Amino acid sequence: MPLVESGTGETQAIRKIVSQNPALRVYRDEGRDVLLAALAELDLVDRIGQVALSDLQLSRQDKSLSRLTIYAIRNCAPSEMGKVMTALRGVTSGEMRRRLEYLFGFLQTLETDTVPTGSSDIERTALRTHNPTWWVQYCYRVFGRTRALRILSPPSRPRYARVNTLRNRGRRGLLSIGKSLSDKWGKVKGLEDVFVISGSLSQFAGQFENGLFQVQDLASFLAVSASGPAPGEKVLDLCAAPGAKTAALAQFMKNRGTIISVDYSYRRMTDWRRETHRLGVKIGSPLVADASELGVRGLFDLVLLDPPCSGTGIFDNNPRMKWRLSRKLVEKCSQLQGRMLAKAADLTRPGGRILYCTCSITTEENESVVSEFLRNNSEFELIPCLNSFGSEGIGLREARRFYPHQDQTAGYFVAKIQRSQ
Repeated sequence: MPLVESGTGETQAIRKIVSQNPALRVYRDEGRDVLLAALAELDLVDRIGQVALSDLQLSRQDKSLSRLTIYAIRNCAPSEMGKVMTALRGVTSGEMRRRLEYLFGFLQTLETDTVPTGSSDIERTALRTHNPTWWVQYCYRVFGRTRALRILSPPSRPRYARVNTLRNRGRRGLLSIGKSLSDKWGKVKGLEDVFVISGSLSQFAGQFENGLFQVQDLASFLAVSASGPAPGEKVLDLCAAPGAKTAALAQFMKNRGTIISVDYSYRRMTDWRRETHRLGVKIGSPLVADASELGVRGLFDLVLLDPPCSGTGIFDNNPRMKWRLSRKLVEKCSQLQGRMLAKAADLTRPGGRILYCTCSITTEENESVVSEFLRNNSEFELIPCLNSFGSEGIGLREARRFYPHQDQTAGYFVAKIQRSQ
């Protein structure tokens, strides 16, 4: 948790810890699940921590350990309590060991109502769903209370995998992955190469390492599909790391043509290189640059733009993002997205298209950005896409929206924009 609180992604943090202590590899998936769950309930965890440890000045590491302790003790089964306490004692020392024993006793005798009396409906919903009050208020206003409650408490979504024909000699379907594993893969209606996978990824380690498949959320894959990449085209993939969309583009293009993949982060582009190599991408060229200020010249048949966003559609996988959410952040993202979309337009040839997508469900980052762009660029038009998936955009019928609670995907927005001249 200290790594995450200092800005490291959850998956990256777990990976770093495992690399430092390979013996923990067998607990990688379990550790990530606990970390995500603790971050998802950070509001309640911190309320309890303030009562129990209010008079103590804790270091970042000790505060993180306290948070994990509060979550673990409150959520573990009684039969597992001893094992959990032993594990937590094993990672503490010095003064924190004494504080930990106090915290154990406090938590096991604590009777707490998560919702204080006198709270408003919005405050009660925020506490019960573990969301910031501002975000609850926003969802009530945009989606209505009934739908907002479903959006704020989505069920777990499936894990999806795309069979990678670039490493399977063009073969599609489960047989190219392995017949013995076919009972772990479920078909997705309307798609030939995408499956729901069950259980830990470790059972597919060999196939994964050999690039036979790529884990990718269904909405993300559908966004690439909507763009209609074809063999021989010249494609610009903006904000491309860690490489899932680049690899899907290359598969649709049958590794024929050109893909220039741009991202501002050297570290993320290192991941891009690793992923595209594993998946057999031969037509991708990496470029570390700010996508809003590119030095790229020439025009492209397709520009795929997946800009930085508030992440409101993926709070289940990135719960720390919701505790940083604010109106100011959404507005800042919207302004950046508008500038990047304008840059994408400058690089799109006549007759070419832009695929704009985000993993956010706010209107400011989606419909508002696209509508403003279309008002200022009459040579572009919004064209329908993905009519068999998702639902209509809010006020933009040709665009598509995806919601975890009804589509079993990440929260997503997809718009296909074509240049007429």
